[in-house]
Amino acid sequence: MTAMTALEAVRLLGADHQHILTRAQLIEHGVPSGTIAHRLRPGGPWQRVLPRVICLQSGRLSPHQRLRAALSYAAPKGERPKPGSVLLTGLSVLADAGLPSAGHPADVEVVDVLIPGSRRVASRDFVRVHRAPSRVGGMPAGVERDDGLWSVGVARALADAAPFLTGGRQFRALCAEAVQGRHCERADLLARLVGGPAATAALPHVQHVADELTCGVYSIAEAEARDLLRRCGLPEPLWNPVLLLDGRFLAVPDAFWPQACVALEIDSRAWQLRPADYERTLTRGNRLQAARLPVVRATPHQLRADAGPVIRELRTLLATGPHGPYHRITWTRSR
Repeated sequence: MTAMTALEAVRLLGADHQHILTRAQLIEHGVPSGTIAHRLRPGGPWQRVLPRVICLQSGRLSPHQRLRAALSYAAPKGERPKPGSVLLTGLSVLADAGLPSAGHPADVEVVDVLIPGSRRVASRDFVRVHRAPSRVGGMPAGVERDDGLWSVGVARALADAAPFLTGGRQFRALCAEAVQGRHCERADLLARLVGGPAATAALPHVQHVADELTCGVYSIAEAEARDLLRRCGLPEPLWNPVLLLDGRFLAVPDAFWPQACVALEIDSRAWQLRPADYERTLTRGNRLQAARLPVVRATPHQLRADAGPVIRELRTLLATGPHGPYHRITWTRSR
C-alpha cells in the first residue's frame, strides 16, 4: 500500500471517528512515521491534541472531538480503542443527559474518563482520569450513547463529579434534576454516593445530599423547604410518602405529618421537569382536599421571600390535629 492510498484509507477511517485517531491506528493503516510527522508540522493539516492522539484537521476541536480524543488518550497505549474499555464520566455525561445545572455540553471544560484500576494513565490537559476499583466488577459495563461513545450511567457520573463540585448548591441541583428527570433511581444514586470512595462520601455536600435522599427529598424546592422547617423548629415530616386511604392509593404529597394528617405541597413548575408532573402535583392536592385532609400550598419563592404565613399556618394545623379521617390513613416511605 502506498503512502497516498494509506492516507486515503485513513481519511475514510477518520470520517467515521470524527477525524480523531491514535498514532497506533495511523501506523496500523500503513501511514509511515515520516508522513505523520510531516503532516503534524507547524501549520500542517493535522494536529496533536493529546499524547498519541491526532486530529486529522486543524483548528479548534468540536465538543464531540474532545470527548473522543479523551477516550482515545486513556485507552491502552499502542492498542486500538475498544468500545467500553474507557468510559466517559463526570460533567460531560451529565450535560449530555440534559441536566440543566451541568450546562451545555460545549461548555464542559474538563472531560472525565474512567479506566480500570489496574492501569496507569495520568490526567493531562483537558482530560481528568478516574480509576475504578481493582476488584472484580469494579469497572462498570458502561452504556453506548447515541453518538457512539461509551459512558457510565448518570448515578456514577454524579459520584465521580462530586469531589470537583465544591459548590454544594450545584451538586444538590444536579442530583435533584437526575432523580426528578428519571435519569437514575434514587436508591442507585444513594448507593453510589455512600458506597464509593470514603473521601467522597465524607464530603459535606455529599453527606447533605445523601441525607436528603435517605429522607425522600427529591428536588431543590423540597430540600430548601426542609431546611426552612428545621430552622423554624417544626417537626420533621415524611417526604414524598405514599398515602393510602382505607388501603387504597390516595396521593404522594411533597411533605406529610402523619400525627396531624397535614400535607405541604410545593407548587413549582421550575422543578417539575415535565408539564404532566406539574399537573399531577395539582391533582394530588385536590385528592387530599377531597379526602378532607388540610393541604398547605406554597411556592419556592414564597418560602424564600416571605415564609412567615406558611409557617404560621403549618404551626396551627399541627397543633390542632389530627385532621380529617386520620384513622383511615396509612403510609409507606417507598414510592
